[in-house]
Amino acid sequence: MRQSLYAKIFLWFCATIILTLLVTLASAALLGSQPFGRRWMATTQDLYAHTAIDFYESGGGASLQRYLDLLASSSTVKGQLLDDEGRDVLGHPVSPDGAAVLAQAKRTGESTMGLGRVWSAASPVRDAGRSYTFLMVVHPSRAAFDGTFARSMLPRLALGILLVALCCLLLARHITRPILVLERAATELASGSLTVRALPQIAGRKDELARMASAFDHMAERIQTLIQTQQEMLGHISHELRSPLTRVAVSLELLRRGDGDSMEQMQTDLNRLNQMIGQILELTRMDLQHGVLVATERIDLRAMLAAIARDAAFEGRERGQRVECDIDVPCVVMGDHALLRSCCENVVRNALLYTKAGNVIRIALSRTADQAQILVEDDGDGVPEEALPRLFEMFYRVGALSERHPEGTGFGLAIAQRIVTTHGGTISANRVLPHGLSVWIMLPIVLS
Repeated sequence: MRQSLYAKIFLWFCATIILTLLVTLASAALLGSQPFGRRWMATTQDLYAHTAIDFYESGGGASLQRYLDLLASSSTVKGQLLDDEGRDVLGHPVSPDGAAVLAQAKRTGESTMGLGRVWSAASPVRDAGRSYTFLMVVHPSRAAFDGTFARSMLPRLALGILLVALCCLLLARHITRPILVLERAATELASGSLTVRALPQIAGRKDELARMASAFDHMAERIQTLIQTQQEMLGHISHELRSPLTRVAVSLELLRRGDGDSMEQMQTDLNRLNQMIGQILELTRMDLQHGVLVATERIDLRAMLAAIARDAAFEGRERGQRVECDIDVPCVVMGDHALLRSCCENVVRNALLYTKAGNVIRIALSRTADQAQILVEDDGDGVPEEALPRLFEMFYRVGALSERHPEGTGFGLAIAQRIVTTHGGTISANRVLPHGLSVWIMLPIVLS
């Protein structure tokens, strides 16, 4: 099942929140489940009350004042000791912030606390027959009041923050590692390292980033193939052009010396150069189209093949070659008429080139329910079985045949294959026994 990056992020955050909650609850159970404010007030109010009474009875008002000042400066607790009539024993006015808890303590006779914006507590105490009430008011926003807050909450907060930070760190690393791998791979590719691949470095992942790495590798492989093909093509072109150019230079030198017989050879070489340049331009044009037809029209294959057969018969007449046709099948395809004619002409001319004088070239047209089938067959020397898969490669020429027919360029069948592929068809070559070659072109037809 496809693993989504969105699902991963969602589940990681859910796991982080749940784990943090569990740790917080567990620590609260170990340290005490009572809220820290109420726990602190319950622990300290009676202690402060008895301490204040001790200072007052042993040292009088001055001793009590020093204690209350120390309490206020160290823990932001403002304390007052009240007599049984509710008056401050030091003569200070009673704090209005503690009026509510003071009234409730008088009413119930028990220690009372209130936890709001201001914390307050009133603790009635009876000592040696005398009644006191200790009133304390706390402003929690001003400090950590006697360290109690820090002792109860900071370990929990620190543990929670540490856990969340750890989970987020792992999540960030999990997400960013493949992105960094892609960045390094892209940098290496831009610097000219065409063999760099990203997917092997993040093996095991199946999410969007893995698919992005796979797409990057496919792009890098395609770029590598295109550049290598271009380099090979340039090498072949330079090699193929060099020989006729050299012969033209020799012919020109002979002409300067008065040898007029070299004119015919020079004309042959110039025609060959012109043919090769035209074929190279045609291949380049098809590459620029990226396999997309620029123009589509209805093409009557029967009429087109009849015209090609007439031209082929005229060209083969001088060498005693005959062209036989079996194309009386109505067949219409969609495509570029000029390209398809060039494709079929290349195949037919290839047959004329490699067929001996007196032999026959056959052109046939048939159809199935959804395909047009064009057959071009010759009685030439044929090609070895191992050479058949490479016949449609650019510049490929069968060794022995290329020596007997140096006028070939190695472009014709390569151009034909690209044109057929662009039209959604297929092209293949087969041996004809005892000798010869047949080329089949399959094209999708227009259903009427």
